[in-house]
Formats: sequence, structure tokens, C-alpha cells
Amino acid sequence: MKRWTVGPVAALLVGATVTAWTFPADSSASAPGVQHALDVLTHDDGLPGAVARVTEASHPARTSVSGVGDVDSRAPMPADGHLRMASNVKSMVATVVLQLVAERKVGLDTSLATYLPGVVPPRAGDADAITIRELLQHTSGLHEYSDGLPSHQNFAPFVHYTRDQLLQRAFAKGPDFPPGTQYRYSNTGYILLGMVIEKVTGQPWRDEVTRRIFEPVGMRDSYFPAAYEYGLRGVYAHGYMQLPAAGGAMTEADVTHLDPSGGDANGDGISTPGDLAKFYTALFGGQLLPAGLLAEMEKVVATPSPPGSPELAYGLGIGRYTLPCGGYAWGNAGTTNGFQTISGLTLDARGRVAREVTIEVNSTFGPQPAEATHFFDALFAGLCPAH
Repeated sequence: MKRWTVGPVAALLVGATVTAWTFPADSSASAPGVQHALDVLTHDDGLPGAVARVTEASHPARTSVSGVGDVDSRAPMPADGHLRMASNVKSMVATVVLQLVAERKVGLDTSLATYLPGVVPPRAGDADAITIRELLQHTSGLHEYSDGLPSHQNFAPFVHYTRDQLLQRAFAKGPDFPPGTQYRYSNTGYILLGMVIEKVTGQPWRDEVTRRIFEPVGMRDSYFPAAYEYGLRGVYAHGYMQLPAAGGAMTEADVTHLDPSGGDANGDGISTPGDLAKFYTALFGGQLLPAGLLAEMEKVVATPSPPGSPELAYGLGIGRYTLPCGGYAWGNAGTTNGFQTISGLTLDARGRVAREVTIEVNSTFGPQPAEATHFFDALFAGLCPAH
């Protein structure tokens, strides 16, 4: 498969360059089943690199690595390098919103128009009928703003968008359905939730996530990129994307450096596998929300399962996966140009976090459904080690 680079990457690097690829894992011991699943992704499916971080209660984390973080230099995949966390940001935004519910500054079943009057035009949806809960759960009916944005066919990595430009893309369309009647994943809703956070706190939503989540949880390697910050800081893997080439073939492009403005409060953030594990463990360990609001977060609606995926359901900013070994795992996934992550954790009989697994690959999947299947295989190998 031919590999090439989009844009003048060397000139656009922002922040420190990678000086070493020997970032230490928490433990050198890897789980055999997880290692095999990662090797399938890199050897059989041809993805550049993959990493898994597995944490059990009262045990040191174990990290498994396969493949490379840079296809040109063949540098190995970093064990805990920076990545674009994409929709994992939604789980953090949802957590902040629920903290504001606990502080009686936001009502879960209060209308969007209460906080953002006049923001959603009537042609786009009924803001008096859309509730905060429905925005969190993707049942608002608001149209998805990313429909029609440059994608695989006409990839444009350095186009900059304002929040208003993104919203106007969604508002130009009518609602997809009446609020509360169906599920359809909507990044538009999370941009509006970021605006709600800003309205009731008087602070940028990024600052609130940093203050309320990054700092108390100890997520020292997580941050929000500055405007026009195209690169990743510190240690990171290059991110790749499979794009159509002549004759129907696929080619893999280096898309590590791009403008992050298309994300906003639905996915604009940088983290590491270790920091994502800290967040989900703290969330489900009861450190970030009262028990009653965590229970609200876990009220799910069924979602369409894409090819290769297990049975899925969605709560308030989090997902629930049906495990092949029985029971469920909680977490979320993030997909953006060049990076894909998925985190899941299980709870013991007393409701305590038993096991947490985070998987990262430094490539967007191509058209083959086997890649998505094997991605979940890696997650389940960590969550169901005896299966």
C-alpha cells in the first residue's frame, strides 16, 4: 500500500518534536490475548500501530504494543503517546453538565431554549421542546453538522471552522425527527452543550473540563489545542488515513497535522491511553458524580450497531457494550482523522471498577469491516481474559 503525506507536514509541526520513542509503559508484562489481538490489527489488517492499556483493581497497569508509530522511520508505537481523543471529549462534557445539574445550575429535563434562547432557529428544531437530556443522549433530532464536510473523497486537513459556521451547517437543514422519538448521533448537540456550560458558568467549556476533570483526576498529559495548533505535543504516534487512489485502490496518508476546529465540544482534545483510563475509572468509581447522577448517565437507548460491532447502547455521553463473556462494559470510543480509541470498563458485584481497557490505533479504518471487528476483539480480550 502506497503511503504519502498530506500538506507540508514538517513546516506545520506545532509544539515539541518527538525526540524519543521509548516512553515507558506501566508494566512490561502484556496480556497474551490482548497482544495477539493487537498483532492481528497490525499484521493481518495492515494498520500501522496499536496499543492497549489494561488495568485491574489493585494491580499495576499492563501495556501491550504492536506495530509502528511512524511508517517512514519504523519507530515503534509509543506505549502512552498523545492522541486525538475525538468523541471521548463528549463523555467529559457530559460529566461537566451533570456536575452542573448537581449544583442546580442546569436541569436535565429543562429545555435548551432556557439556556440558549434564540440560538436554534425554528426551521432547525424546536429548542423549547429539546431537553438537555436529549442533547446528551443524541435523541434531540438536530441535524448532524458534519454531513457534507470534507472527508475521504475530498480531504482538506487545514480548513478552519468557527463554531457558528459548524452550527449553521446543521441549522440549514430541518430536524431529522421530533425530539425524544429516535436516536441519531449528533455532534451538533454537543457543540450546544458546550455553549450551555459557558452560559451558566461564564467560562469557556474547555476551561471547565480542565478544572473539573483534568486537574482533580490527575490527567497531566491531556490538553486542548490552541487555535491553528496543527500538531501534537511531546511523544505521539503519527496518524494515518486510508484514502481512495486511482483504479479503486486505497492509499494511506499521514494526517497527523491538521486543523482541529471541526471538533469543538464534541471532540477537540488531546490525551493519552493512560489519561483516558484515569478518567473513566474516576467517573465510574464515583469520584466525579453523585451516585444518582451516575445512574442517570447509565440510562441507555439502543443504537444501531455498525458492521463488526457488538450490541451497543448509549446513555448520557457514554456507551454500553455487550460483552461476549456476559454482562456489559461502560465507556466510549473516539474516531477522528488518523486516530481511533475505545475505552471500556467492567464493574464488580459491589459496583466498583474491576477492569479497565483502552485501545488505540493510529489509523482511520478503511472499507474492510474486519478492522472494526478486530478492534473490538482487542477490547474484549482485555475485558474478558478467560473467554
